[in-house]
Amino acid sequence: MAGWAHRSFAHRAVRLLPLAVLASSLAVGTVVRVRKVGPRGSASPSALPSASATLGAASPVDAVAPQASVALHVTTLHGDPGRSGRVRGRLPLRPRLLWSFDAGGPIAAQVTTSDDEQTFFVVTLTGRASAVDPSGHARWSLELGERIYAAPLVLSDRILFGTDADQFVAVSYAGKLMWKFQTDDDADTSALAAGGLVVFASGKRVYAVDAAGTVKWRYQTRRKVFSSPTLTTEQQIVFGSQDGHVYSLSLAGTEIWRTDVGGQVDTAPASGPEGSVFVGTDAHEVIKLDARGGVMWKCNVGGYVRGSLTVARNGDIVAGTYGPNPKVVRISPNGSITHTFGVRGTGAKEFGIHGSALEDDRGRFAFGAQDNLARILSPALVEEWSFHTGGDVDAPLTLLQDGTLLVPSEDGKLYAFGQGQ
Repeated sequence: MAGWAHRSFAHRAVRLLPLAVLASSLAVGTVVRVRKVGPRGSASPSALPSASATLGAASPVDAVAPQASVALHVTTLHGDPGRSGRVRGRLPLRPRLLWSFDAGGPIAAQVTTSDDEQTFFVVTLTGRASAVDPSGHARWSLELGERIYAAPLVLSDRILFGTDADQFVAVSYAGKLMWKFQTDDDADTSALAAGGLVVFASGKRVYAVDAAGTVKWRYQTRRKVFSSPTLTTEQQIVFGSQDGHVYSLSLAGTEIWRTDVGGQVDTAPASGPEGSVFVGTDAHEVIKLDARGGVMWKCNVGGYVRGSLTVARNGDIVAGTYGPNPKVVRISPNGSITHTFGVRGTGAKEFGIHGSALEDDRGRFAFGAQDNLARILSPALVEEWSFHTGGDVDAPLTLLQDGTLLVPSEDGKLYAFGQGQ
């Protein structure tokens, strides 16, 4: 299903959870749940991954900067509210298939986990949400009847995500639908927990709702927002739009800045040091913006950049591109390409790599592509391993602390790989 990010978007006061419960769940979003190499019935609240990441000075490609913050668990898209893509754990050196789970439909969203990594949350393009245990068996499944593109946001006692039924929903850890928030368009971006609010996009609007179910604010752009909102180190909510702009809002929903970047923006921005932001565009560029929205540099990568970006531990940016020559690119902090890894394309501009790579504790990368393959690369982007699934691998992959790699595929299966002998 190549190029799903640019499918036609023409197809596509609800009561939320009690104030005390969600307020306690969201308030912990300000707690820094990071590991530094040197620092989600009702469960007790637990902190979310860090909303920010402090990167050190640029270092050699095969070095891991010890001061880089790393999310402990993948409880939101790309691991943390800053969407850095840096995760704790070590990718298998000799991966072997542990199990596969039939999700009942194509999986185009990243798999997220509970805080103890004992439950994996899987959503599909047939509208099924499932909770899977570490042995690959379903704890429960829930049919919601419409496509789900958004990686679930995991809080202490519930998961939240949007659907193409124009709804944003909360589901309990027991698999029960808790509430629905009716939107006026597809709700197909991953949500953000920030400042006691849940922030998500639907159509041209970005919404923030509080624990009582009240819409605290909404912000409208001129075109579709297919960019999951990100929280920067300066506590700005940043997202892109297909109107060619990147927007920054305060936690109160007030516009701080907007920047015309010259191309549609579907990427979830990645938070960099000192409030900087990285985005990709359909103008074939990866762009670095400062905390005020000023363009610091642009790097032409030769294809659409539509998936989330990765901010490596040493400050480099890693992005996947679409055709005609799809590839993974590694970009230095000054905006120059240092390494590339090409994927065999079809010559089409709509074919390529959507979900960018995750980075492990050794500085190795794992990603999937629309050639049906999942791969592990060295820090210098040399292929070390690949696995052929039966469908596009559009979603970012997920790494657990014990080294288990979760690979979702549009063949309808979730694959789990561990260390082989």
